[in-house]
Amino acid sequence: MNLNKNTSYALIHLLNGNNTAKKISELMQGIDIRSIQRALLRLTELDLVERFGNNNPTYTVNYEKLIDFNILDKLLEDENRPVSIFNRDLIDWLLKLPDVNLKSSVRNSFDENNISIHSDLMSAKELEHLTIELSWKSSALEGNTYTLLDTQLLLLEGIKAKNKTEFETQMILNHKDAIRFIIENKELFSGNLKFSTVEDLHKLIGKNLGIATGVRKRIVKISASNYEPLSNPHSLRENADNILQIINKNNDPYIKALLALSLIPYLQTFEDGNKRTGRMLANAILISTVNKGFSLRKTDARSLAIAYLAFYEFNSLYGLSTILQTELKST
Repeated sequence: MNLNKNTSYALIHLLNGNNTAKKISELMQGIDIRSIQRALLRLTELDLVERFGNNNPTYTVNYEKLIDFNILDKLLEDENRPVSIFNRDLIDWLLKLPDVNLKSSVRNSFDENNISIHSDLMSAKELEHLTIELSWKSSALEGNTYTLLDTQLLLLEGIKAKNKTEFETQMILNHKDAIRFIIENKELFSGNLKFSTVEDLHKLIGKNLGIATGVRKRIVKISASNYEPLSNPHSLRENADNILQIINKNNDPYIKALLALSLIPYLQTFEDGNKRTGRMLANAILISTVNKGFSLRKTDARSLAIAYLAFYEFNSLYGLSTILQTELKST
């Protein structure tokens, strides 16, 4: 059973902290309260929410089910969907959740039988291959027009592509520097992550690109999304620690990488470069623990954008976990 438009809207309002049919109906103008009640019943039947009380019941989100629920593309393409805000309840749930529970909740989680494990360190050739593909694809996902061949010539031969901007060239080179930093400092990523390490990674990603360093002091908007991240620098810094605590308490390297890939962009700690920082941090975790990384070469920009929207607005990791496992199977 999938969500329809009304149930998806009701779910977003629930995630925003509105826990009764009355409160939700006040926000969904033009929809009668009986339709809201039917939407909440549908969500209850799907086990995505739990109902408490009979008269004027309240509803709470069942994150254990929602975290791996497939949100249909058409719901994420609906431009009239409600605004979503940073969900502190999700962060609190992840903080309290035992690490084994998250792995079992994400049914697309990482089956070691389906993913090749590298017992040896990455060879120079494997590292070169990853550096080229990751630098190219991660930059391309940000609109960079360097081709894979352009990237190879730049990183191996120092030949800048013609008709490309200095900005695009610098973005590619920054990825190479970030990967070098990861390889030279594996101990920073194989144990408990520190915020200073994430900051250092972000500085490398944003070098000479006009991106301010440190916790952002300005409001950011995410293209094509109705998600509104936190704006207060103090709250951003506090939740950056919470997110690292969530990542650190999970022992499985693939789950840690998935959390880095999703939570770093979700918080939007920095003025820009959050998705790139999340991608590089996820790679750093895997490179330093299981000797492999991923480039997202198999993933098109639209699929990745949809997967991020599903997490930002509905708190579902289904899309991102599917993408990450697909990428790791192919490397």
